[in-house]
Parts: sequence; structure tokens; C-alpha cells
Amino acid sequence: MSRVTLLGLPEDLGNQLTRVLLEESHQVSRKLYVSDLGRGPKPCAVFISGDNLDYRRTLSLLRESHPDLPVVVVSRIPDAKQWLDALDAGATDYCGAPFERMQVRWIVGSALAGPARGAPPSRQQSSLLRAGRILQSALGSH
Repeated sequence: MSRVTLLGLPEDLGNQLTRVLLEESHQVSRKLYVSDLGRGPKPCAVFISGDNLDYRRTLSLLRESHPDLPVVVVSRIPDAKQWLDALDAGATDYCGAPFERMQVRWIVGSALAGPARGAPPSRQQSSLLRAGRILQSALGSH
């Protein structure tokens, strides 16, 4: 199907995601640094760890060097605040472990079918972000 790169994911998270991606017939490679993406075949999508404290910097570097590349932020524990933060920072999507085939199929499919990654958020994405922030505020999340 698609060529996917796991960029700097911790081994346990990378192993879980790799298993599901391979079940979905994707080709998976692992890289440590953004600069490594220039070596080898170009991926169709990249997954980075949201558990890494400087994931926003990694995301920014990816946007500078590969503006059209879909980037999905992944985390060990799904968190609505981090999901919104990842989208605000320019991620294409966000997902948390444990990874399920249907979830990964949907995320990869929507990432590959989405608008140009360097483009500003669509009206629908902006509305979702706004609704998420309002809900987060109403629920008292910090």
C-alpha cells in the first residue's frame, strides 16, 4: 500500500505501530532524525512521538523541510489536550496506543487523502479545533 516512516519513536511504541501497519500491508521504515528522511525512498506519511517533549520542534523541522508530507503524532496514552495541541502545531492527525487496525487504516487513509500539508487549516479543521477548545474549557481540562 503506502510507504510509512516512524521517526524517532521509542522502541515499544514503534513495535506496536509497526505490527499494525504491516498487517495493513504498508511498508515501514524507521529513522531517528528528520535529516534521515532524505536517505532512501520518500515516505507517504511520517509518524512521530508526542511523548517526546520536543515533538513540536520535530514537527516544525518536518514542515520546513517536507511541507507536503503528512505527519501523524502518536502517544502511549490518548489525550484530548495533546491531540488539539498537535493539530495546532501542524500535525495532520493524532492517535494513541493501543493501535488497532481500523484506527490505523482510517488515520493513514485520511492523512494521504487530505489537503496539502503546508496549507492553512480548512474551515472544517478550524471548526473542530475551536469546538475542541470549547469542550476542553467546559470540562475544566488544563
